[in-house]
Amino acid sequence: MNSADEAGSSPDESAGVSALLQRFPASNLQVLAHFYRGELSRSNVWRQRMDATTHWAVISTMAVVSLAYSSKEASILLMPFCCMLLYLLLHIEARRYRYFDVWRMRVRMLEVHLMVPALLQSETLVEGNWREMLCNDLLAPNYKMSRFEALGRRLQRTYIWLFLIVLGTWLMLAWERVPPGKEGSFEEILLQAFDAGNIPPGYLLIGMAIFYLYLLIVLFMTGPKRATEIRRKDPKLPNWPI
Repeated sequence: MNSADEAGSSPDESAGVSALLQRFPASNLQVLAHFYRGELSRSNVWRQRMDATTHWAVISTMAVVSLAYSSKEASILLMPFCCMLLYLLLHIEARRYRYFDVWRMRVRMLEVHLMVPALLQSETLVEGNWREMLCNDLLAPNYKMSRFEALGRRLQRTYIWLFLIVLGTWLMLAWERVPPGKEGSFEEILLQAFDAGNIPPGYLLIGMAIFYLYLLIVLFMTGPKRATEIRRKDPKLPNWPI
């Protein structure tokens, strides 16, 4: 009966079924369904941790800015301190983003190479060696992006705006410390505007300038050339393609 059915089926249908079966990495699709849900859950957990870090950064920035404007005697060092705090949170979020990207890439590979063939059974897909890559990653997990790239991505999305708010607040506080119509040399006005006690104003200005120059370099080096998957056009760009 089975032989008759096979003989009665058209060559195109047999080829389509054979091609579909070859696309799936295992005969037990139930195991793959559970694996997909597990990887999706992991990626969601790390995404929530990233959102929590962003929440901390926003709350910390608003708290320091409010403290700086709460009293005229507030130190001008509050804003550089806020920059250091934001930079620490940026590194924490970049680390979490790298972990999130590990699970996200696995989910994307399963979606592309399992869901798409299930919907387009007659289409010929170029799968490459994704099965081997996924198995090797399960045996020895590794990051899919460098720490510097993760740092740049989180800086582009969220933290650059917080750093700009801190910089603007710092300059406004310095401006308000100089009385209107004050006469004197530029050095005297600068000394009064950025007076931080035992720290010379010149050192403070140079330190902040170097820090923001470093942020600009990170933004420039992790710009459009290191685009995310959604904006990606060239399949040769990713180090771990789907």
